[in-house]
Amino acid sequence: MVELGVIFTPLIAFLIILLFGRKIGDLGSGIIASVGAGLTTLFSLVVALKAIHSPVHVKLYDFLPIGNYTLSLGFYFDSLSSLMALVVTFVATLIFVYSIGYMRDEFGKWVFKFYAYLSLFLFAMLLIVLSDNLLGIFFGWEGVGLASYLLIGYYHEQKKATKASFEAFVMNRIGDWLFIFGIIYSFYLFKTLEITQIFPKVEEVDKYALGVATMLLFGGAVGKSGQFPLHTWLPNAMAGPTPVSALLHAATMVAAGVYMVARLYPMFEATPQTLKLIVLIGAITMTMAALAGAVHNDIKKIIAFSTMSQLGYMFVALGVGDKGGAMFHLTTHAFFKALLFLAAGAVITAFHHHLYDIFKMGGLKKYMPVTYVAFMIGALSLAGVFPFSGFWSKDRIVASMYEWSGVLGVLGTIVAFITAYYAFREGFLVFHGRERWREIYDKDVHEVEGVMTVPMGLLGFLTVLTGLFGLWLEHWYVGLIGGEEKGIHLSVALVSLGVAIAGIWLPWPVYVKKVIDYNKAYESLKFIHTTFKEQFFTEKLYHNVVAGGYLTYSRSLYSTVERLFIDGIVNATYPIVELLGSVLKFFQNGRLSWYVMGLATGLTIIVLILFAITIRGGL
Repeated sequence: MVELGVIFTPLIAFLIILLFGRKIGDLGSGIIASVGAGLTTLFSLVVALKAIHSPVHVKLYDFLPIGNYTLSLGFYFDSLSSLMALVVTFVATLIFVYSIGYMRDEFGKWVFKFYAYLSLFLFAMLLIVLSDNLLGIFFGWEGVGLASYLLIGYYHEQKKATKASFEAFVMNRIGDWLFIFGIIYSFYLFKTLEITQIFPKVEEVDKYALGVATMLLFGGAVGKSGQFPLHTWLPNAMAGPTPVSALLHAATMVAAGVYMVARLYPMFEATPQTLKLIVLIGAITMTMAALAGAVHNDIKKIIAFSTMSQLGYMFVALGVGDKGGAMFHLTTHAFFKALLFLAAGAVITAFHHHLYDIFKMGGLKKYMPVTYVAFMIGALSLAGVFPFSGFWSKDRIVASMYEWSGVLGVLGTIVAFITAYYAFREGFLVFHGRERWREIYDKDVHEVEGVMTVPMGLLGFLTVLTGLFGLWLEHWYVGLIGGEEKGIHLSVALVSLGVAIAGIWLPWPVYVKKVIDYNKAYESLKFIHTTFKEQFFTEKLYHNVVAGGYLTYSRSLYSTVERLFIDGIVNATYPIVELLGSVLKFFQNGRLSWYVMGLATGLTIIVLILFAITIRGGL
């Protein structure tokens, strides 16, 4: 069945590479992973063409009876899940192909494991997208957690990579605990885990209890999508290879939280308090991440903060009731965010992984023209410039924010300005201006190979194409997944376009023309710069106070409770036990003569006692 081909092809690729990767080789493993992802994309396209007209439900296996209910494994293809699967598999295929060029310098170092992890990651993400029940989604949820842990920490010889993978693991576990409690509570409320059986019962359950369940489920989304307060792992995950960053941020792991809320939207829609919480968390994250991105200097971390911010937009859209806008922005964002990451990866490859600081680059435009065009297309779309795809999807969300609250709409507009600013600040510093890298890097820089530029070209083409047909595409997409159709808000669109152009213009005189000395500006605004860069010191709070405090607490327990109390009791009783042991050892020494003498002594004592009793009786 084609439906099963969608979900199991990446798993088969994973098993083949895992079992035979050493014999197949690194290049062969990369090709198998890419072919597997490509076949999954074709299967997804075939299924999507059917499912957008008539949902397809595939029941695979009943595996655990619970009272009158039986847990089962199955997949549900409707418009939302099949289109999401198509986006995930298509973007993943391009990233897999790109990774063959990106990892080529490391072939011969067991890179086949990397491709196995990528295939596992894709399989787990498809499990989230296509499962017909909450438990299946949770299996996928944990699968992407495991795969991301392996991929972020792939360079395990680097301390920052192991720390980043561990941080991602811990932060996601916090969210996962909330998520599984939400699943258990949902089962308690609805007596089923089947999504299609839950939705008709939403109006029948207590709204307060449903609110608790949806808040717990949203806790899982907060962890998986790197939203405040479980956000610090996401920028630090840039320690992994760049294709991993692109895969995580474009359409898979971090998008899973947004997708999960959209998938279960009838439950969330019935709980206004949870929706308000989603708006609050999304608004805080999109603002904080945008400010952090505006001051960072790492070429990948800036894009990572951008992902956090754009996910915040999507959550705000879900919170204000615009599910269609959230999912449409998720789709357009998948293309231009993958494009930005692949372009950043091309720059890193050109410098042979020696440079990541954008202030040490510059002037790459003439050496890497394809990468330059790709990055600028991604940046224009991210900034929301007409007619690129990001303009349509972000404009819709900002308009929805204005409809919900004027204050929220103004905040969305301000963040849009900051987004345009940091996107082009990065682009200008990397591709324009003086070639600052020549002071520290003495090798030539040139465009990357075709296996990397072709995926970038396809993503850039799609970003432009989806923008040219943006309004029609938005209506078609939202109509299919069941959101509210909206026309373009001309006033909001003009304001958004104005702030985007202003945001693009601002870094040009500062970082290219140097009308303003940014070093002096940094000195005068150092505290604000540090506050933004440290994400309002939340990272230091977690690392130094929470994690550091826990370590201090554990060490104090070790030195007091364990060493003084428990060890003290054990050490104090040791002489008594030793004395008792010595006495027992005296009698139980293994000598037969001692035992015979003991037996004789015992019998003598018994005989004497009996004799004494007899004499007393005679008296």
